[in-house]
Amino acid sequence: MRGVIRSEMLRSISGPSVLAVYLVAVLVPAFVLLSDGSRFDLTGVDPATATARLLQPLAWTAISAAFVGSYSVTREYYYGSMDRSLTGLGLRRAFVGKLIAGVLTALALSACIFVIWTAGVSFFLTRDGLALVLTGETWRSYAGALAGSVLGALMGSAIGWATRNYYTTAIIVLVFPLAVEFALLRNTPEVARFSPGLALVAMSVPQYQGRLLAFAPALGVGLAWTLGLMAVAWFWRRRSVA
Repeated sequence: MRGVIRSEMLRSISGPSVLAVYLVAVLVPAFVLLSDGSRFDLTGVDPATATARLLQPLAWTAISAAFVGSYSVTREYYYGSMDRSLTGLGLRRAFVGKLIAGVLTALALSACIFVIWTAGVSFFLTRDGLALVLTGETWRSYAGALAGSVLGALMGSAIGWATRNYYTTAIIVLVFPLAVEFALLRNTPEVARFSPGLALVAMSVPQYQGRLLAFAPALGVGLAWTLGLMAVAWFWRRRSVA
């Protein structure tokens, strides 16, 4: 299994299209930041609050992780090589190997995004005469975002196995959270908070503006969505192979 995971991770960072995939993943928190210009108004805000406000979009790296986690699956379907992989590895090893590789790749990407984003926030704050202040709450937000990325990568991979289509999966893991769930959050937060994407986001910014779930319920909802999608993907794919 280690060889399978290593192979899948190498596949996730190779090829001419991989840079576009990671660029999209990096732009997700930027899209969230720019969708609410009020975060840039730091007048009268203390450094700790300003830092936390500008780091909040990192919660959406869970959505980036879902896109990256799906890539190793949908890429093979796109290029028509999945049948060869299943013949050589078997469904169980391929399924588990891609899940684990997707998680590891998504975690590495999330860590890189955190470093780059934090450096950018530090530079932005300096221009406003403020300093970067990382409090205990900020570190918990980082940890929640990483946990969300793990579940997001598993969800993305499962959705890729279920749809077996790159474009359909991209719409589900990117467009749905950023368009549909975002709109629901503004209009019907009591419904939106139980959606898969926003449950993962809430793990980093629990109870954000009173609209998202607290951490424990968000973790429970996120796990329920993840396990449910993985089960559907496994039985659906197993039935199609049989």
